[in-house]
Amino acid sequence: MNSLSITIAKDVGFCFGVKRAVDIAKKAAETYGKVAMLGDIVHNETVIRDLERAGIVVYTDIDDVPADMPVLFRSHGTPRSVWDRAHERKLTIIDATCPLVTEIHKASQILAKEDRTVIIIGDPGHDEVEGVASQLVNPIIIADVDGARNQEPLRKAGVVVQSTQSIGNVGEIVGILITKAYDLRIINTICTPTRNRQQQLVELARKNDVMIIVGSFTSANTRRLTSISGALNKKSYQVQGPDDIHIDWFKGASSVGISAGASTPEEIVQEVAKKTRNLVL
Repeated sequence: MNSLSITIAKDVGFCFGVKRAVDIAKKAAETYGKVAMLGDIVHNETVIRDLERAGIVVYTDIDDVPADMPVLFRSHGTPRSVWDRAHERKLTIIDATCPLVTEIHKASQILAKEDRTVIIIGDPGHDEVEGVASQLVNPIIIADVDGARNQEPLRKAGVVVQSTQSIGNVGEIVGILITKAYDLRIINTICTPTRNRQQQLVELARKNDVMIIVGSFTSANTRRLTSISGALNKKSYQVQGPDDIHIDWFKGASSVGISAGASTPEEIVQEVAKKTRNLVL
């Protein structure tokens, strides 16, 4: 019987933007008692449950938020129309938008002021992408190489990127867009934490027999890590916590790499590592 060698990625636990948003939410709950949260501030069920116990109340529509309750805007960014409606209703706004997401908003507006057609490389319908798109008039959203291939030629275009996009996916799309636009300006807005996690994941996936990626299935950046890992290591598995681990995954394995999404609490990663470490084959 052999024990497993476990290697945890250097960067696990909350990224800067998520930690900041969660801290803002907790402080707001302490200050006001009850705080409305418009949608999920981060994509992790455990974090949301903890915040709800602290006094955060989730709403899906700005018009449903009580007039006397402060409203917390999520880390992913909030559409401009929601900001406008909150101001119309004179609600107290607590802005937990990740500063790196705010930079994408600014970058997209810079491109628009240059009279460029703005292309957002990202997942249609994702909170962050919708927030960026709301800053613009008729933006184009491209999620994959097929979308890039189907894009009509453009005279003058600019590109911004969803902060948690795969570096490889963006590279392939940009390679196609170069053939579609005469004047193309690209602002690489993939955030540094995303780049670091993806690079560390690639190293782990190549070196280990099995890969575990910890995070919610509602988290786009976690799913993307799982996809990247799966392309390099067929024994790649996404789990939300230690209860999701199956002993059969480790049959014949001697090494396991563990990575996690940016909204996964570090304690859950450690719990996953502990259960994996205790498995005896």
